[in-house]
Amino acid sequence: MLKRIFNIPETVPEKGRTYRAPLYDCRNHEIHLWRVIPGEWIYPHIHPRTDDIWYLVQGNGVYYTTANETHAVASGDLMLASPEEVHGIFNSGAED
Repeated sequence: MLKRIFNIPETVPEKGRTYRAPLYDCRNHEIHLWRVIPGEWIYPHIHPRTDDIWYLVQGNGVYYTTANETHAVASGDLMLASPEEVHGIFNSGAED
């Protein structure tokens, strides 16, 4: 049976480095969990055919909605990007 319940802190245990854990991959969706350490990036990029939905579990940062437009984000924020929309994040805070 495909795993459908995840404990976030246990899923990405790699403290001290930026890390990506693929959680779920099927015909219509992919879900990845990221840990981004202070001073690191998920560089601004696009996906030609898929949406990206990001939920910030902990910390704060700067979210890119274009190559030059940013918005401050913090724990609890939900960020959305449709196909062809730029999205990325820089961890400007002190915690992962």
